[in-house]
Amino acid sequence: MIKITQRITASAVWDIEGTEVRLPYRKVYPEPVMRKKIEDYRSALESRTYEQDNTGLCEAFTVFGGIAFVAIGLSCREEFLRCFSYYAMQFAREWADEEKRLKSKYIGYEYVFAKMLQNEAVRIHYDFRYILDQANGGDFCQMNEDAFAEYWIPVILPLMKSGSSLAEVAKRVGDVRVSRYLMQIPAQTLAYFKSIAGSYTKRRELISLTKMNNFILGNDSRTEFAGAEPDFLKLLKQITEEETEIQRTRFIKENRKEMSLYKDVWILYERHGTGLKRLTVDFCKVNQPSFRKEIKCFLKVRFSGHIRASDRSCLSIFDAVNRICEMNGCIRYFSDIDHIDVKKLQLSLEQEMDQSKIMTMFSACRTLYRYLCSDGNDSKLPKPHSNPFESLHFVNAKKYHKITPYIPDKVIEELSDRLEELDETDRLVFQIFSETGMRAKEVAFLEEDCLETARYDGAVRLKYIPYKTLKARRCNGIGEYHRVYISAELAEKIKKQITASEILRREHTLPYIFLHQKKGYKAAMLNVEYLITKINKLIHKYEICDDSGELWNFTSRQCRKTLVVNMIENGATTMELVYQLGHLNQSTVMQYYAEVKSARLAEMNTRFFKEQFQLLLSNEQLATFSEEERRLLYVDFRLGKRRVEFGFCTRKLCDGACKSRSRSVHCANCPHLCTGMKYLPFWKKLLQAQEAQMQEIIKGYQRVEIADYEEYIEYRQEKQLLAAYRNIVETIEKSGGS
Repeated sequence: MIKITQRITASAVWDIEGTEVRLPYRKVYPEPVMRKKIEDYRSALESRTYEQDNTGLCEAFTVFGGIAFVAIGLSCREEFLRCFSYYAMQFAREWADEEKRLKSKYIGYEYVFAKMLQNEAVRIHYDFRYILDQANGGDFCQMNEDAFAEYWIPVILPLMKSGSSLAEVAKRVGDVRVSRYLMQIPAQTLAYFKSIAGSYTKRRELISLTKMNNFILGNDSRTEFAGAEPDFLKLLKQITEEETEIQRTRFIKENRKEMSLYKDVWILYERHGTGLKRLTVDFCKVNQPSFRKEIKCFLKVRFSGHIRASDRSCLSIFDAVNRICEMNGCIRYFSDIDHIDVKKLQLSLEQEMDQSKIMTMFSACRTLYRYLCSDGNDSKLPKPHSNPFESLHFVNAKKYHKITPYIPDKVIEELSDRLEELDETDRLVFQIFSETGMRAKEVAFLEEDCLETARYDGAVRLKYIPYKTLKARRCNGIGEYHRVYISAELAEKIKKQITASEILRREHTLPYIFLHQKKGYKAAMLNVEYLITKINKLIHKYEICDDSGELWNFTSRQCRKTLVVNMIENGATTMELVYQLGHLNQSTVMQYYAEVKSARLAEMNTRFFKEQFQLLLSNEQLATFSEEERRLLYVDFRLGKRRVEFGFCTRKLCDGACKSRSRSVHCANCPHLCTGMKYLPFWKKLLQAQEAQMQEIIKGYQRVEIADYEEYIEYRQEKQLLAAYRNIVETIEKSGGS
């Protein structure tokens, strides 16, 4: 029944099939006319004639107005919502044909109403944003979402079936909606995720949650993005973890299959804590294809046992082969290379490469030839009769390797003040490096039972595996673990780290205390290289420089060297150093002693004498003095025994009597003179007096009309003295300014 139940001035309350609706009361629309309009509107909704022509809807809207149009429509709720849903689908299709992108949380219902009431014959101008002021807009927004899902899911399905990315769809409708659409088709989504994960394993690429997320939704997407469907994230994480477990075992087992002579790219893996480390060998980098088979046979034997992902010897072999082929285009196989080609290679490398890198390259090539000349060579190619790299010997090879420097006190003091900017774990690792001198891998793989109580009261020992000497320890029947004493403070911090990592250790059944996991990432081992990068960023940020004024470049090995230097300077014996460092002999320790001795000699340098006496000593003046002689020189300077006019003399007593005293120019032009800033006023007075003296001499020659006076001994002596004074003044001023 449709009737008026109440009139209030210019409006009337209508009862439309049990629903109360307030409509404006106008004379042009008496009750019978208005009733007929309402019935026509409801009839249009029930018969769905709007699908062919929406004129009826538009005419009803012009009569009732926006809010009443919705209210009357909701009196037959199911039919009105069906009408809205129809136009929501029309809007979704039209929107998909354009290039717009959805960025809002909800799809606005105003666009659908604008589409519903768009008619050339009946023009409507209305702000549809406020059309639902008296109705719940949630249902309408949901219908919009359903319409978009109904349109885009059929678009997504063929992409999923072909294993393609959904990034283009995500750009149009957003990551959140794609995650919802996927969970509306869970069976297809599960198969899609497994297909993507399997493709990583098939091409031997390590999988991760970030890679999976970015492939599906595009590189701009973030892992665990806000608003994502929880079931989507859960399923994605589950599939990634399952595939990770498969890769951990399969990649190691398939290393042998990967090392095929018919493949030009080998992707090899080794176990590294919870994950894997990758080594890629690209034989396409060898420019001459005929060499590739021999190198493949050699590397197949080299990697037949344990694969080391850090092994980069193959790269130096590739470089050497390419260079030799460039110099001699007739070479096709390794058997064609002779010692002349190798010598040419060495001469060319010395122009552009450090000697240590040349030795590394030649060592790798020498190892390759030993295999090619042996009976184990199964390349079926011409076999070399000799090893041309054996004829080259590098004398004093150790001197060419760059020695790891120890950290100066100045750098340590400034860096210690800035370490608070690092997190607690990074500070703990740095303290372990500094206090124990352990290597990076030894710290990264510390185990849960690494702390032991020593036999002395209150003392604690740290137990670790010295991986660098592990093989030698086993050969010599020494236990795998080495132990060093640590402070109680460090032991307490390590205990906290052991407790903090307990849950992760149980979950992954691993003993390592520096196992960690960040949100959105899988569990990983300590990355020492990343820690070094963060410390160097601090050094650059605060411009921490060494004594020469250059920015310090930190490496973990420097802590080990610094500990050794401090122990030697505090009187540590050779055996104490051997024990602390875990060495098996004294040879390396003796090298450290020699380095510290030379470092002490270098400390008494020109800067030292300048700071102590405000004197300028050149490197040439100090070069001939040993460490003991420099100490004696320092004592003589302190006692004033070597004082001369305006400075000190550095002449050695064993050189005999001073030869400059009998000359007209004494110390001013002597290479042994050592002067400084405090003598500058006197040297300036001498320079001014000498300049005046030269002017007087020249005027005297001009008065007696002598033109060739420049050849006179008197003039030359005075000019030489003037040049000596000027040189000393300029040198002092330059050093004082710097």
